[in-house]
Amino acid sequence: MLITNINYKFLASLSFAIVFIFSCEDVVPIDVDDAPVQLVVDAWVNNKQEAQTIRLTNTQTFFDASPTPGVSGANIAIQSSVGEVFIFEDQGNGNYVWEPDARTHLGEIGEDFQLGIELDGKTYFSASSLSRVPPIDSITQTFEEETTFNEEHIHCNFFARDPLGPGDTYWIKSFQNDNFLNKPLEINVAYDAGFSAGSEVDGLIFIPPIRDTMDPVADAVESGEKTPSPWNVGDVARVEIHSISIEAFYFLTVARDQLLNSLNTIFAEPISNTRGNVFSTDEEEEVLGMFVVSAVSELEYTIE
Repeated sequence: MLITNINYKFLASLSFAIVFIFSCEDVVPIDVDDAPVQLVVDAWVNNKQEAQTIRLTNTQTFFDASPTPGVSGANIAIQSSVGEVFIFEDQGNGNYVWEPDARTHLGEIGEDFQLGIELDGKTYFSASSLSRVPPIDSITQTFEEETTFNEEHIHCNFFARDPLGPGDTYWIKSFQNDNFLNKPLEINVAYDAGFSAGSEVDGLIFIPPIRDTMDPVADAVESGEKTPSPWNVGDVARVEIHSISIEAFYFLTVARDQLLNSLNTIFAEPISNTRGNVFSTDEEEEVLGMFVVSAVSELEYTIE
């Protein structure tokens, strides 16, 4: 008799819980005030002998998923510490391009650079240095057996050694058949040969989690399906190591955390703009974005 009473109480509690849960499904509209429009400077350039692009855009409201509007009509130049000036021509829609000739590229290791932007009577500025970058020794592939969650697949990693001397920071970019792997989970940054300062990995080969983060991240698959192989035979895998400033390292780290914030579910933190290193001569105006001049090493490998 006691067991029967307990079961009735349990069923009653369960019914109440189900009614309570479904009663919480109403959509609650939230009005968000529009923030002031801010200029965004996307000035990640490097010393590869190819066209370099700086992009200017304006911010837009949080729930606006359309492409950010480009800003035209600016004068943009970069000047090196040895006196060279690189003029970026307005190509429209917020894109400004500098084209090297067959004998020039953007500076040498150890040079300092200043960015200057004139737009609508206002001046914006920033500074960066061209730091060293290690060569990439090799790219290897391994064959992984099928598991509960993954199909049998090809896995790739790269090998490179951080040079002696602490404080080198890098953005490691991977490409599949010239397609840049730029999903949030594919953002791969390193401090010396590890994740952060204080890891005591200066002068070592990059640690496995960094070496291994060159596989493409699979798109979401339907429930019950296994993750397919990220690489196919004949694919060209390319890795580029870009030397970056410590400010750029923290910028990318924070931006990646913000982009992956939804994975934290109820523990997600409020979204905010990632601060950069571009400033205005008008001290009351806040500017977003980064100016970075990178040295680049790269290596390609064809999947067998």
